[in-house]
Amino acid sequence: TFDVKVGEVTCLLGRNGVGKTTLLKCLMGLLPAKEGAVNWEGNPITTFKPHQRVHAGIAYVPQGREIFGRLTVEENLLMGLSRFPGSE
Repeated sequence: TFDVKVGEVTCLLGRNGVGKTTLLKCLMGLLPAKEGAVNWEGNPITTFKPHQRVHAGIAYVPQGREIFGRLTVEENLLMGLSRFPGSE
């Protein structure tokens, strides 16, 4: 269990294979939660589809092969922020 408050930066650390990417994909709805709940701003979103989570204000910028290969690092990060007006 963890909480992230508005304005905070939270860092997820761990060696290879411990589930960091799996957790992020679960938070985004790209993988189903097998148990427990995902809450956003005090509301359960465990059943939300990925696009519904984006509309709620959650973004995920992957690394490696999941990024847009022809874009720069900055452009890939801006893609994750594009849902939020005035975020540039």
